[in-house]
Amino acid sequence: MGSAMSQTTATSDQARTILGRPSLIFFTELDGSSLQDMLSDEGLLDELAQQQYGIALAMLDLGSERAEIVRQLNTRGICTIAWLLLPPTEGFWFNIQNYPQAVEQFRAFYAWAQQHQLQFEAVGLDIEPPVSEVLHIQQWGLRDIARRTWLARENVLYPAARAAYNDLIAEIHQAGYEVHTYQLPLLADDRRIGTTLVQRALDIVDLPADVEVLMCYSSIPIEGLGNDLGGALIASYGPSADSIGIGITGSSGANESTCEGLPPLSWEALERDILLAAQHTDTIYIFSLEGCVERGLLTHLANLDWDREPRLLIQRRLQVEGFRLILFIVLLLARFSQAFLAWVGWGLAAILLLREIRHWWTKRARSRESDM
Repeated sequence: MGSAMSQTTATSDQARTILGRPSLIFFTELDGSSLQDMLSDEGLLDELAQQQYGIALAMLDLGSERAEIVRQLNTRGICTIAWLLLPPTEGFWFNIQNYPQAVEQFRAFYAWAQQHQLQFEAVGLDIEPPVSEVLHIQQWGLRDIARRTWLARENVLYPAARAAYNDLIAEIHQAGYEVHTYQLPLLADDRRIGTTLVQRALDIVDLPADVEVLMCYSSIPIEGLGNDLGGALIASYGPSADSIGIGITGSSGANESTCEGLPPLSWEALERDILLAAQHTDTIYIFSLEGCVERGLLTHLANLDWDREPRLLIQRRLQVEGFRLILFIVLLLARFSQAFLAWVGWGLAAILLLREIRHWWTKRARSRESDM
């Protein structure tokens, strides 16, 4: 979404040209000691460097142990993204409700990175609904959706939050970092219609990031769908994405808020999603590094046939497209509802006026006939 070519974008293009595949960046949310233990596995750092994989490192703390980990990654030339997060007690992800904490979190991170002379290619902002709301969203019925949609028009925090996040992005750029945002794919539907209704309803915000990552996870805790959306989100939203996030592969992290309740994908499903995403983008995020290491998936990735045609589950694609069509109509009506009601009002007024004129004309004609 940024106009200038940045270091991370150049790295993505280089990976596509030299390695014949997109740039792969792995999320990891392990705490310091667990992450250090994993990276000490024989050959892991060498493999990350050799394959030119990147790491989106969750900034769960800003201590000396994490600084040492970043130095190891810097020494190996491994692309490192600072994935900014809040403590779980403060909401974990960023959204409309906690934008002041997001600003303070970046400033604390920047001071820490400068103090320890650490190199990061980009700063990642995870934009998701408040954790408390996510639990309620899963239980929404039609009445709840209609009520939330109506109340979304009056989300008074939205303008201030959007302005604050835009200022934050400018501050991050001024500090010399590229900005990656991790967004729900529904944002593309909001943008397509030119509304902010989805954002206001879910307390998220559209931002002018350098790389916008649409999180198109196929993992879904619905047994009736086999716990797998079959790559339908990737196929549907891929054309709108700068970058695509896929998963999950599982997690052994100390903080599993990002994948709670989501079943891990099989290798076959993960392979399908990676190949589908590669049709649309040069940068793919995968959640998570620890899941891939734990299940031995890095070896499969290194041997992946990138020319193989992925098998998409058509039924899942139709279900997603049907949902997007309904959402399109709802957002379209919401955008033009005021104008529509205004025109209906004018139309009713015109009809009443015509009825009055007709009634007057008929009365006058009858009067003339009686005079004759």
